[in-house]
Amino acid sequence: MHYQEVLLQHCAIAERSQFNWCSQEKDLVAWWLRQVERMENLRTVDGENLIVLDAGYRNDGPGPDIFQARILLDDFEMSGDVEMHIRAGDWYTHGHQKDEGYHDVILHVILDGEAGPDIPTLRVDRNSLGAGRCVSNRRVSKDELMAHAYFRFKSKQKHLKSLEAVGEGYSPLLLGMIEIVMAGGSRFKHLQQAAQVLGLKHWPDCRIWQGSNLSYPAASSKALLLNTIIQAPQIFQPEAWATPSRDSMSDMLIEMQYLGISLSQCREWLVNILAPFRGDDGGFEQWQRMKIFRHYGLERQMLRRLGLPKIKVVAEQQGVLAWRKDYCRTLSCSNCPLTQHHHTLTHIN
Repeated sequence: MHYQEVLLQHCAIAERSQFNWCSQEKDLVAWWLRQVERMENLRTVDGENLIVLDAGYRNDGPGPDIFQARILLDDFEMSGDVEMHIRAGDWYTHGHQKDEGYHDVILHVILDGEAGPDIPTLRVDRNSLGAGRCVSNRRVSKDELMAHAYFRFKSKQKHLKSLEAVGEGYSPLLLGMIEIVMAGGSRFKHLQQAAQVLGLKHWPDCRIWQGSNLSYPAASSKALLLNTIIQAPQIFQPEAWATPSRDSMSDMLIEMQYLGISLSQCREWLVNILAPFRGDDGGFEQWQRMKIFRHYGLERQMLRRLGLPKIKVVAEQQGVLAWRKDYCRTLSCSNCPLTQHHHTLTHIN
């Protein structure tokens, strides 16, 4: 069965399951980022009409949970930060009233309580969060997992084409390595700086970083590595990677490490850049053979939800990541195939 056909089958008629959720602050943050811009008829606890124009972006360090949000409050536009709490009184329990880092908070989002700070407050119904205990009622099939992996593979191919379109002659393999090197909390800024160094009008993908800042090198190190990579473009020529032998690939990866690129970054490049560049036959088959080399810190939870004992190869890992992106992270639990009750249609004469 073709993997895209499996994806289409997920649109079959189904009856929505009944959900019972448990909620935490992280669920509030996820709900805010993924759903709030699409929600209508929001009102604060004081009855003010609330429209979220821009949900902002998640803070990965100390301070408010959300930075640079933009809202309309009874037609009055406001820009600033958003703080999430389970109970309204947690604002004082956490000492935010004494912290200057919270002076730009324009909205307090809570689940319970009334004794909060004197700022606009939105109380969220727990039942609307849709995040927490997973209620999947069956195990994911291999075809379903590979279908999502294939869909993720095609999206990476599309991204490579966007790099090539604005790359002005630079190899997409080179530009892809620059994206991997620039990973981290200031990804947006660093990629814009890289575009200026390369003489590009803009970088085609400047999404705000959603991961941790803790494991990535400083900006000065990234700038030095960027200059080193640019001076060795021959390593990233597509012709050299079209059909490389195992020995030649090992030699080129060693040469990359001589430039200062870590082994982990080289492997990330093999998975996210080179494999999609090689296409379905060479690239996706490479995903299906290549053993996983790192964990993203979320596999254990996802494997439990999907009913899988473990994952061994990159294609399985990418399928798990795609499943999380399509359903779990976006809180689309009612659309998840694993929570559906399918009915057999009986022919009636």
